[in-house]
Amino acid sequence: MIYKSFRLMMTFYGSFFAATLVISIACAALFAYLGLPALTVIIWFKIATLGIVAYYISIYKHKEFLYYQNLGISKSFLWSGTMVLEFLMFSFLLLISGRFQGVSTDFFNFFM
Repeated sequence: MIYKSFRLMMTFYGSFFAATLVISIACAALFAYLGLPALTVIIWFKIATLGIVAYYISIYKHKEFLYYQNLGISKSFLWSGTMVLEFLMFSFLLLISGRFQGVSTDFFNFFM
């Protein structure tokens, strides 16, 4: 049952993964370029864009939530699981951007 729930959550997350990945990479690139003083603005930008994406998906995919509900997956489980995955991905990208002590990876050379 856990595997089935995880697969369904990943199917849901896959519908807007590309958009949130581009936003996360842009935020990490800005953090690598601007440094630690811009971190609060970058985090608030990420929260605002996630809110916009979540609003759009909840309006656009309204009927798909019935599909997931019929399979036993609640709307809150879908959103909480995807937001946790999104937060982990965003945190990982910030860590590899190279602005924190102890991390020596250059973000701009990482993707090239």
